[in-house]
Amino acid sequence: MSFRNDNHDSSPLSLVLPGTERAALSVILNISSVFLSERNLLRFFRWETRKLDRLLEADESYDVFQVIKIPRVIGVSEANRNWSVLMVIEHLCLVIEDCRKAIVALSDGVEPRGEIDLSLYAPSTSVGFDVIDRFEHQVSCFCQDIQTLMKGEGELSGGLVFLIRASEV
Repeated sequence: MSFRNDNHDSSPLSLVLPGTERAALSVILNISSVFLSERNLLRFFRWETRKLDRLLEADESYDVFQVIKIPRVIGVSEANRNWSVLMVIEHLCLVIEDCRKAIVALSDGVEPRGEIDLSLYAPSTSVGFDVIDRFEHQVSCFCQDIQTLMKGEGELSGGLVFLIRASEV
C-alpha cells in the first residue's frame, strides 16, 4: 500500500539500508514514541522547520539547485545522498503529505498496513522554488492536524499503529 496516488515520476533507487541500521532506527522510533509527548514532538518538528526556513532566508552562499553529496548518516541510503537543497525540501513535502494521511486514518480508527514504495518519495530533479511555498503549507497543515488531535478533537494515543514495510527497490 502506498499513500502516493499521483503520477510522481521517480527514478529507480537503491534504498536498502543495512539490516542492523533499520533495526536500530526502529528501536529508536519506538522508544521515542514512548517517552516523548505529542506536544514535545510537535515543538521539535516546528523548531527543525524554523531552522530550515532561516537557512533558506539567510544563506546565499550556496546554490539551492546544485546537487551535492552529503556525508553518510544513519538512516540515509547511498542513493539518497546526492540531492540539492530544493530536492530535499520536495522530499519532505511528499513525506509530510503522506504522514498527514496516516494521521487522519489512525484518528478515524483505520489501521493502515502494507508496503510503502520508497522510490515514490524521491524528489524530481527539476524541482523549482515553488516547492518552498508548498513546504511551508504542508508544515502548517501538519502542525494544525496535530494540534486538532491534541485538543481532544481526535485521538493520537490508542491501540492502532501504522504498520508498514518499506519495499526495497
